[in-house]
Amino acid sequence: MYITYCRNQRSLNLVDTTQYRRDATAGEYRPTYLIRVSDWKKVPGKQVETGYCALSYVWEQSGDVVQKENGEYDCIDNGRHCIVEGYDINKGDLTTMTLTEEKKYKVQFSPSTRSKATIKHVTYEELLQQICKDFGIEYLWYDKICIDQSDHEIKLREIKQMHKIYGNACYTVAIVPEVHIHDLKAFDTIDPLYGRTVASVEAWFDLAPKSLWWKRSWTLEETMTSKRILMIGTDTHFWQHSFHTCDILTAPDDFSSWMLDFANQLQGGGSVNQALSQAHFRTSSKQHDKIYSLANIFPDMFKNMKISYEIDIKTTFNCFYRTIAIHDLSILCFGSNLSNDGEERSVNTMKNHNLPSWTGVSGYHPSERVTTTTTWLQHQHSICNDMLLHISTKYYKTLSVVPYDCGCFSPFSHDKHQWNQKIYKFEKRRHVKGPSPTVEEDTALIDWATKMANFFGCYATHYYQPQDASVMQARPLSLTEDCDDCIILPILLKSYRLLAKRMKKSPLLYLSNDYTHHYSLPVIKKYVDAANGTKERYKTIGIYFLGGTFNKDLISDDPDEILSLIFGDDVHSEAKEFIIQ
Repeated sequence: MYITYCRNQRSLNLVDTTQYRRDATAGEYRPTYLIRVSDWKKVPGKQVETGYCALSYVWEQSGDVVQKENGEYDCIDNGRHCIVEGYDINKGDLTTMTLTEEKKYKVQFSPSTRSKATIKHVTYEELLQQICKDFGIEYLWYDKICIDQSDHEIKLREIKQMHKIYGNACYTVAIVPEVHIHDLKAFDTIDPLYGRTVASVEAWFDLAPKSLWWKRSWTLEETMTSKRILMIGTDTHFWQHSFHTCDILTAPDDFSSWMLDFANQLQGGGSVNQALSQAHFRTSSKQHDKIYSLANIFPDMFKNMKISYEIDIKTTFNCFYRTIAIHDLSILCFGSNLSNDGEERSVNTMKNHNLPSWTGVSGYHPSERVTTTTTWLQHQHSICNDMLLHISTKYYKTLSVVPYDCGCFSPFSHDKHQWNQKIYKFEKRRHVKGPSPTVEEDTALIDWATKMANFFGCYATHYYQPQDASVMQARPLSLTEDCDDCIILPILLKSYRLLAKRMKKSPLLYLSNDYTHHYSLPVIKKYVDAANGTKERYKTIGIYFLGGTFNKDLISDDPDEILSLIFGDDVHSEAKEFIIQ
């Protein structure tokens, strides 16, 4: 496809970020080659003493996609990209129309400016050069030119350097033509639900999950290894950075709260579940790239990983997930991917690779950082060659659970009127801060489900209420499948949630204030595997949500005390080995 770039863009940022972009510094690393924007020549990276920017884009948007004789796809640039100039966008002279069926943008001018405006058709490289000049970029890393595409070994070598290329750039430039101005009045209107301008909210809906850029595996890696990002749409753009970059205020969103904050030093870096929360729903033209892009997010963990498209795809996937689970059990922190109506929230692109349940491919990982936090030896785990996760522990507990009335496995789902009333009540409670002052059963369970949805990002599907206990002692579960009995394991998962402080002088801008946290435990379920005879097998099916001390759900923040309280009466004389498929 071909894209349109309007030179006279309007920024979505509430403050001018021009000087901040110019002052952004690069790291010490330089890519093998860079493009000098002034004459669009490739130069050795080591000769560039100033900084550079890295390009993030979707190759399908750089021309016409054609299939070659060997079955591979290529993109041919026939020079039909558009550069539009000669209008005053702030006076509403340009209106960006909606996407056509072919997802190509068209521009429409008002009668008074039609003769003044011009549309110039260019190649993708000419388009990039104009964008760089408009935003004051002197050197650019663009993979198609800076990597010798004819040399297979060089390409594989450069893939392993992607995290350095994006991590050391002054900032990443993302080309996302789906982001465009819907209505100029939206820049001056505040959305009461999101606390941001309507224009900003509309841009985010254009970006995620609608845009091709948001759906690709490599663009996730490029974003999560970057320090800062400049999103350039058809006729508007915005600048974003981590909340912990305090030089300039920002608004809370996925970029500022965790994607560009992935390697922040305050919490010791990101966790595996954060990458998987997006990666399991992304696509790539080559299946291997789903893994190679993920491996670049964790370069220290996979520094010895062999990059080769000749390696069997199953071997590649197994190598990644086995290494991940050995190093970081936050992979077990996932809930249901279903909405309350039973529909998938996002389409999982990893399901066809026959991965074990403990990878979480049937669920939904939270975007917050998660750690396993215990100080006493409560389990041992390993992964065998058959990709079975072995967990041995004396501490485990069986729960009898009940489907949540407003959940996807609700017994009331057949009664649409009653079910819709419950769903409406739940959604209404989600927008009310703090727990309900009443303790009636229905309200108490809705409050717990609301906490799970707000703090964990997944919907409650079941709940557990201890025998002879009040409903206030019940806790929700988010499970990938229905069940009556399940088992919780003593792997305490601690999720960190960023608290953003709103500025009094600029109510739409925020600074990072602190972190709150909440706890959960992984849930497994026994299942019958006829192929293994009498051998017991288990599946990981979600999490048991405990809450946190921030909302006084727990009386202690000490991991030992939390686990002792839950498993105190369930200590077995001998360790049991759970073999998880």
